[in-house]
Amino acid sequence: MESGSLGGIGPRVAAVCDARRVLLVIDQAVVETHGAVAHDALATGGFEVHACTIEADEHQKTIETVASIYQSALAAGLDRHDAIVAVGGGLTGDVAGFAAASYLRGIDFVAVPTTLLAMVDASVGGKTGVNLPLPGHAGAGPRLGKNLAGAFWQPRLVLADPEVLATLDHRHRRCGLAECAKHGLIASEDLLDLIDSNLDAITSAEPSSIASLVDHAVRIKVVVVQEDEREQGRRAVLNLGHTFAHAIEPIEAMDLLHGEAVSIGLVGAIELSRNLGRLEGDWSEGFIQRLKRIGLPTRLPAPVATAELMMRMGYDKKLEGGCHTLVVPHCPGRVEIVSDVAEDAIVAAWAALGAD
Repeated sequence: MESGSLGGIGPRVAAVCDARRVLLVIDQAVVETHGAVAHDALATGGFEVHACTIEADEHQKTIETVASIYQSALAAGLDRHDAIVAVGGGLTGDVAGFAAASYLRGIDFVAVPTTLLAMVDASVGGKTGVNLPLPGHAGAGPRLGKNLAGAFWQPRLVLADPEVLATLDHRHRRCGLAECAKHGLIASEDLLDLIDSNLDAITSAEPSSIASLVDHAVRIKVVVVQEDEREQGRRAVLNLGHTFAHAIEPIEAMDLLHGEAVSIGLVGAIELSRNLGRLEGDWSEGFIQRLKRIGLPTRLPAPVATAELMMRMGYDKKLEGGCHTLVVPHCPGRVEIVSDVAEDAIVAAWAALGAD
């Protein structure tokens, strides 16, 4: 995390990769800004640079988009010693990372996150993936299951430059704070307090405040990931709120960004904890008020049938033996992975969020 580091990306990539060629996979929203800086800096650093663009939309987070990256890599002549560099938010990193993990059975990957959410979460930990159509869908477009195809593929380098967030709109900055709030609820109320005391500076993308926030949030995630890189145990706590979030995020009528869906999902996890008798103390309403102060949603923005939501949860990656496994908070700093959660408790949580 260093201000202005994007302009020096060439030597940094050269220090960790043996690549001669790189394929830049760029979110089309930042092609002329951060994508152009990365392209010129890598070319100046001696790399043969090729580029392709993708649309950072959940309905484009598909195998077809990965296939388009493969075709760009083939056209560029990338071999097993070359690298893919993602410039964009979490979705761009997920898709490009999956392409890197599977192209020629795996080539080097570098992440250049250009959103706060990607800096604090998506670019850390090595998860990559795309959405898949769910069976039996009807209507004009498929129901998508979130991140149902993917791989663990650690980036060789994550280059986070806080200055790039100056071009990010306020809605996307708030989305990043949802993941920070999640990290704080898992491990450190200090992080929640840091957000409260620096909210204006963070949402204004003041570089030193962003750097402090990212450093604090990433340290929490790194500790968890180092204990359980491939999510066989404790790493699952990082899914707090995400089983709810992944059910609603791909629904077009919701019009939710990832962080907004996570915010609603965190409230869903709190309600589920209450239903299971695991919620301790009276902290939960204060936490929900923190989310509201940030400007994040805490209820469903549009009505949706509970049956539809339960169906979507049935395709979640964390389903085991047909039973729901979810993460619930007891209190800030103490969360629990609960297996075989009763459906009526989940239904009641959805009802509290405004489901029909």
